[in-house]
Amino acid sequence: MLDVKDFDWISLHYAELQKKYPNMYVAVKDGKVLVAHREFDRVYDEALKKVGKGFVTGYVLSGEPFVLQAYL
Repeated sequence: MLDVKDFDWISLHYAELQKKYPNMYVAVKDGKVLVAHREFDRVYDEALKKVGKGFVTGYVLSGEPFVLQAYL
């Protein structure tokens, strides 16, 4: 079973990640960024070489987070 701590870590540190890694994929394990790059395949392959399985990948958007407004 995948450990959700790194998903939570990404959420808690998202603003910091946006400053350091805008428009990039990141691989995270144990609250540390292993690899960041604009190409997903490169991030995945390099993280796999570094730690094997058990890391989390995500895409970091640039700029401020936004919410679309819906009228129901």
